[in-house]
Amino acid sequence: MSEAAWQLIRDDQLDRILDDAELEILLAQHTLTSEEPHADLVQLMLGTSLREPEARSLFRRVLSHRRDLSQKLGRLVHVRVAALDLLTQPGARQSRTNRFAKRTPSVPIMVAPDLLAQALEEAGSDAVTGLPRSAHFMNLLQHQLLQRGHRLVVAYLDLDGFKAVNDRHGHAKGDEVLRALAVVAHSVLRRGDVLARLGGDEFGLMLVDATREEAELVVGRLRQRFEELTARLSTSFSAGLAVAEGGLSAEELVARADASMFEEKRARRGR
Repeated sequence: MSEAAWQLIRDDQLDRILDDAELEILLAQHTLTSEEPHADLVQLMLGTSLREPEARSLFRRVLSHRRDLSQKLGRLVHVRVAALDLLTQPGARQSRTNRFAKRTPSVPIMVAPDLLAQALEEAGSDAVTGLPRSAHFMNLLQHQLLQRGHRLVVAYLDLDGFKAVNDRHGHAKGDEVLRALAVVAHSVLRRGDVLARLGGDEFGLMLVDATREEAELVVGRLRQRFEELTARLSTSFSAGLAVAEGGLSAEELVARADASMFEEKRARRGR
């Protein structure tokens, strides 16, 4: 990741913002020092550059969307989370009530993967592993497909021997196994890759800027480290890969990876 992106995360004014009033104060501060204050805030929020008119439109829509989300969820929603949720909705770039959006062609907004990963953490994580949850994983995957459309691989992981651990040693030990996968992922995965807990003992892994061959190597290293860490419990995982191609949706890509995982699990059981 570039030094500029790291700076956004290290000194993130948005992390200290609790309500719309404070966002307006931050905007006013930027207005005193910049001719494009909304563009500055969008850059801070998403790590991307827009012209001031489009940035102003997007900023106001994000604030409105943030208020709606907070009301529906019954809790405050971080502004970057609201932006991510808004941008991953179908037709999000067009607004019937916004004249500028009507006459301006839709231009893809490029969001730094690290900032999106940070948004996932802000949105909430799995209580056991600390990993992103299924809904956030699918949002991020959908967004990356819109941005890249290629050189993206999804792996679907399903733990082997997990039920036996729960049955023999209890669910607390099973939780340790789940956390072990999260631990080794931090040491094996590349910056920008995302591992999420989809439910139970199933995980989704998104590998950006990767070929199938590169993804197989990453998954192989992940499996080796996981098996080493949980050797006394005899656990491992089966994995299936799916490569983004032919305009596949996020759901179709995950379904293909899931089907591939079941094929590998049957093969591993037959050994």
